[in-house]
Amino acid sequence: MKIVSREYAKVFDSPEGRKAWIYGFSEYEFQYDEQQPKTILKWHHHAKIWETIYIIEGELVARWKENGKIKEQTVKTGDVIEPGYISHTFENRTEEVVKFIAFKQILAGKDMRETIENDKIYDR
Repeated sequence: MKIVSREYAKVFDSPEGRKAWIYGFSEYEFQYDEQQPKTILKWHHHAKIWETIYIIEGELVARWKENGKIKEQTVKTGDVIEPGYISHTFENRTEEVVKFIAFKQILAGKDMRETIENDKIYDR
């Protein structure tokens, strides 16, 4: 078992209002983010990284560009976002800090659901 203390995380504190604790591993990256009230993240996209985001607490407006148009949807506690490889941003229109986690990986293109669902061996 490996335990990584928060003090070893790389801390990213952007002027646009997002603070992230980034844990980098050889095959994936895990990060915990806090987005401050009334802030908008810079538009960005990933060319190779697949990102999965889970909203722990709060509400964000997710915006993305699709077929030349900007779309948006409000995401709340418990929602999961997969931006794919398209340009996206998040806006916190509330007065509260929004907390979320992001899991970043480079996918191999194989459907591993069956293995993931069944790979649990109970010990005695």
